[in-house]
Amino acid sequence: MFSRSYNLQEYIPFKLTGSRLIINSCWLIYIGIATRLCIIYFKWDANMLLGLALMPYVCKVKRSGFSLRYLIPAVLFTAIAVYIPVKTNLFLALLFSALLFFENLKGKISLVLFLLLLLISPAFEYISNTFSFPLRIWLSGVAASLLAAMGMEASAAGNIIQLKGSEFAVDQACAGLHMLATSFMICLFMIAHYQRQAAKQLHLMWILFLLVFTFALNILCNLCRILLLVFFKIPAGTLMHDLTGIICLLIYVVLPLLCLSAFILKRAEKPYIDPRFYKTVRLAPDELRFPLIHLALAALLVVVTFHIKSMDDLNDKSVSNVSLTGYKKAVLESGVIKFEKAGALVYVKPSPFYCPEHDPMICWQGSGYVFSKIKKEVIAGRQVYLGELTKAKDKIYAAWWFDNGSIKSVNEFEWRWAAAKGGRLFYLVNVNAATEAALLESVKSLPAIKQ
Repeated sequence: MFSRSYNLQEYIPFKLTGSRLIINSCWLIYIGIATRLCIIYFKWDANMLLGLALMPYVCKVKRSGFSLRYLIPAVLFTAIAVYIPVKTNLFLALLFSALLFFENLKGKISLVLFLLLLLISPAFEYISNTFSFPLRIWLSGVAASLLAAMGMEASAAGNIIQLKGSEFAVDQACAGLHMLATSFMICLFMIAHYQRQAAKQLHLMWILFLLVFTFALNILCNLCRILLLVFFKIPAGTLMHDLTGIICLLIYVVLPLLCLSAFILKRAEKPYIDPRFYKTVRLAPDELRFPLIHLALAALLVVVTFHIKSMDDLNDKSVSNVSLTGYKKAVLESGVIKFEKAGALVYVKPSPFYCPEHDPMICWQGSGYVFSKIKKEVIAGRQVYLGELTKAKDKIYAAWWFDNGSIKSVNEFEWRWAAAKGGRLFYLVNVNAATEAALLESVKSLPAIKQ
């Protein structure tokens, strides 16, 4: 009998090196976490679908142009996600870690793709919603002032514009930053298109300049839209209401971006010429640089994924020792503290500076209520927002502000900065009553929060 030695490598289609094992493991981990986030985190709305449609077009890879530019953000946000394991932190850690992995495996990827991924994420929506409300109030005042300057009897009270005895509400759907994500995506598409046509790459500073310019155009677009809706008395929920917004977007955002993008790209960086255009380059199999760094980041993201929590779960339950003299107290499962007495209902919610705002417009709307009138006033030394909520025949008058016992404000930058500097914990205070007179009296007589 003849004996034959078998070489196992003959039956294995590739060499299972340590690097290849790490590469495949990282791919599986990042794809698995991304799939889970698509289910539990992302909102499949129009902006999400538009962003996904643009991704193949804006994605451009510079082969062999490896980079470590995402290393510090990846390490930083992964550490934050381990310490605060919420969905937004997991998404940001995954985004930077996956980009770092890709740029050390395939090559440098376009910054436009990175910005697009941020835009379609709920993280951007949280930020825009937090700071859009003061902008809506400001736009209402500016629009009323412009109408008055044109000789019309116009005035603004919060988000309500009064013109010749008629009232027009500047709500979430027609002002603020509602169209900002769409405007930004249009800007990124134009940048990617011109870069492809001119074979040029814009510097990051030029891209940021165009995004800031887009933000300014978006404000102008919303202001013009409000003026048109009020001047021609176009009601919400009609075809003309939507057409007005589309026309304003085209005139005040798209057209200026077309002109400015073309102008800037003519003065952009020199074209990048791929050496493969002139000679044949034999591409080596994918080899991952710094494999242990990527494996460590991926492993930490797996740990975070299995320990994901909500902000309510992470809130320190010991803060429930706050009290209001004269009110009956109850602590809800979410960590919100409810104070109640005859004629008034007060909710107090712990608000760390890094959390997205969770004001009554979100809480009450989730219960089916609709805000109709919102304005900012100073009552008993407190700067507060006042609003009316309606649900069928039910009406609630609400006031809210942020309070840490000494500072009482509705200014997002003021209270977040004070909290970030290590000050006392802030609470969102929401006072509710059945009548406007009862609400004002409750706010005036509300005792200081005791921590």
